[in-house]
Amino acid sequence: MRWLFWGILLIGLPLGALGGVYTILIPMVRESVAEFETAIARSPSNTVLYDRNGVPFNTLRGLENRIQVSGSYPAHVLRLSILAAEDSRFFQHLGIDPIRILGALWVNLRSGDYRQGASTLTQQMIKLMLLTPEKTLERKVREALLALALEQRLTKAQILENYLNTIYLGHGNYGVEQASQVYFNKSSSELTLSESSLLAGIIRRPEFYLKIPTNASAEGEFYPSEWLESARDRQLQVLRQLERLNWLPGEQIEEARREPLDIRLPKSQGSGAYFAQQVVSEMQNTHQLPFVYGGGYRVYTTLDTELQQQAESTVANSFSQKRKEQVALLSIDPTSGEVRSLVGGRDFRKSQFNRAVQAERQPGSAIKPLVYALALEEGLSPASVWRDEPLSLEWEDEEGFMNLYAPGNYDGKFGLERELTGSTGVLYAADTMTLAKALEMSINTVAVQVLQRTDHKNFKEFARKLQIEINSTVGLCAALGCAETNLLQLVAAYQPFLDEGRFWRPSFIKKIEDNEGRVLYKRPNPVSTQVMNNWTAFQMRSMLNGVVLYGTGRNANWSGSPSDIGGKTGTTSEYRDAWFIGFVPGLITGVWMGYDDNRPMLKVTGGSVPARLWHDYMQTAWKKFENFRPPDDPEHVLLPTCTINGDLADSTCPDVDLYPYRMNDPLLVGKPLMEDGLREIPISNWDTSRNNRIPLP
Repeated sequence: MRWLFWGILLIGLPLGALGGVYTILIPMVRESVAEFETAIARSPSNTVLYDRNGVPFNTLRGLENRIQVSGSYPAHVLRLSILAAEDSRFFQHLGIDPIRILGALWVNLRSGDYRQGASTLTQQMIKLMLLTPEKTLERKVREALLALALEQRLTKAQILENYLNTIYLGHGNYGVEQASQVYFNKSSSELTLSESSLLAGIIRRPEFYLKIPTNASAEGEFYPSEWLESARDRQLQVLRQLERLNWLPGEQIEEARREPLDIRLPKSQGSGAYFAQQVVSEMQNTHQLPFVYGGGYRVYTTLDTELQQQAESTVANSFSQKRKEQVALLSIDPTSGEVRSLVGGRDFRKSQFNRAVQAERQPGSAIKPLVYALALEEGLSPASVWRDEPLSLEWEDEEGFMNLYAPGNYDGKFGLERELTGSTGVLYAADTMTLAKALEMSINTVAVQVLQRTDHKNFKEFARKLQIEINSTVGLCAALGCAETNLLQLVAAYQPFLDEGRFWRPSFIKKIEDNEGRVLYKRPNPVSTQVMNNWTAFQMRSMLNGVVLYGTGRNANWSGSPSDIGGKTGTTSEYRDAWFIGFVPGLITGVWMGYDDNRPMLKVTGGSVPARLWHDYMQTAWKKFENFRPPDDPEHVLLPTCTINGDLADSTCPDVDLYPYRMNDPLLVGKPLMEDGLREIPISNWDTSRNNRIPLP
C-alpha cells in the first residue's frame, strides 16, 4: 500500500499544482489581454520640456517616436537576428522556456554571478508594457504567469509584431522601424545582416552600446568607430549565435562580419538641444527616473526661450564655416541660480558633447575675481597697492614640501618696462599699481602675490563654497587659473558679486510631473549661501566694471550699455582656452572658446572673440532686464584715487579712477567730503563719473 500512496502523491501533486495554475490563469487571461490591448492602444506619451513661462520648447519623443509596421515588414534577417539574440526557441515554448531557464541557472551557478537571463520575448514585452521594472520575485512570477496566459490568446505572429514595434532601441527610439531610419537612414525592410545583427545586439542595453561619451565629441553625422567597440563585440556575438543555429548560410554571415558599421548619431528635436540634454542627464542621474524618452513626463525648467534663441543665433552668426574652434555660452540668473540659456557647442547635430557642463578646462585669468574677492574679505581694498616685478615665490604643498613659482605677465613685461596711457591721456610708467588697476590690466604677478598673502589653502576652501574644486596639489598657479573647471561652475561663481554676496546652486529643473499630473519632484524654495559680505560684492562689481570700461574686457562694452556692466577675460597658455565672464544687472553670461583636443588657437584671447560674442549676445539680451531693480548698493562715496599709489588723487597723478569708500573709512575720518573741498588742488575735467577715462590702448 505504501507504493500506492507515494504513486498517488507523486502524480497528484503536479496535477494539483497544474490545476491551481489553470484556475489562476483563466481570469488572468482576460485581465492580461485587456491590459495588453489597453497598453497598445494608449496614446503616445512623449516627455515634454517647458520653459520658465510654461511654454513647450523641446519634445523628447518616446512612444510617439515610432513607426508601426506589420510583423512581416522588417527584413527577414532582422527578425532572425532578434530571435537569435533574445529568444531562439520563441516558436517552441508556451511563453516561458524551462530549457532556457535551466541553462541560465547552470551558467549563473558556474560563474557565481548573474551572467545570463532567461526571459522570453513574450516576457520582455509584458515587462515593458504591463509591469514595473523592479527586480523582485513577485514580479518575475507574475510576469511568467502573464506570459503563459497571453500566449493562450494571441498568436506567435501577433506577439512578435507587437515586440518589434515596442522594443526600446535607445535615444528615444521605439520599435525597429523608427530605429532603422534614425541609425541607418533606411527602412527596416532594407537592413543588411550586418545592420540587423547590430540592432538586435543592442536591445538589452541600447544606450550603453550606442553611448555618447561625456569626455569626447564627434564632428560629423556618424558614430566614430572607437565609440562602437562594445556594440561591435555584441554584434559579433549575435552573428555567432546565428551561425550556431544554422539559420543562415555561412558566406552571408562572414560577409556581415566584414561589413563596416556606419551608424548615424541621433538628433535632438526642438530648440535648446544642449539645455535639454542636461535636463535629461539630471532626470536620469539625480532624480533616478528611467525611460526619460517617451516616459510621458512634463518637465518645467528654468530656460528663457528668448535668451536661448538669441544665444543660438549669436553663436551661429559669429563663426564662419572656416573656423574650427568650438564655443560654449551659458547665462544664469544671479538672484536664484536658475540657468536661463545654454549652448554647449556650435552644432548639436554634429557634436553632442556639452562643453558648457562637461568640458573641464583651465579658466586662466577669469578666476582672478575669486582670488581678489577673498582678499577683500580679509581686509584689502581696491586701493591696496602692489608691485609688478619679476617674482620667485615659495609655497608649501600639501605634503609640506617647499616649491618655487615664478609667474610672468601676458605681455612679457613688468612695471616700468610698460608704457601706459593715463586717465587724461598722459603717458606714464610705474612699477606699482592698485588692486583694481591690476585686475583691470590682468596683471599676473599681482594676482599671485595676493593669493600668497591669503594662502592658497584658504582660497581652495573659499572656492569650494562656490562649488569649484581645486586639487590639493595645485599651488600658487591657482591664481592664474591652472586648476580646471567648467563654464557652468565659473559663471555660477560670479553670482555673489550681483546678489549681496550670496551664492545659489545652479538649477535647470523646477518641477517634474508624470503623465497623469502627479508631481514627482518640485524644487524647494532655493536657499542661498552667504559666501562674502555685501561690501566685498559691491567692491568687486566696481572693479569688474573697470575691466569692461577701460581694461582687457572693453570689447564687451557698447554705446548705451548699463552703467553696472562688468566682467573678466581669461586666456590660458598658448591660447588653448579663451573666456569672458560678464554681467549686467539681472544676468550673468559666460563664453568659452577653444578646441576639443586642447590644441592652441591662433592668438585668440578672452578679450577678443569671446568678448565680442558676449557683446553681441548681451547687447540684445540685457533689454529684458532694463527694468530690473538690483539690490541697493551699500552706503559709500566714490572718490578719485591714484591708481599708482592708492592715495586720494591730486593733479600730479597721471592715472585716476573713482574707487568706492565706506563713509567710516579711516582715510576719510575727520576730513570733509569732496564737494566740501577735500581736494586742495582740483583735478581738471573730473566729473565724478568714470566717463572721462581713456581706455587702455
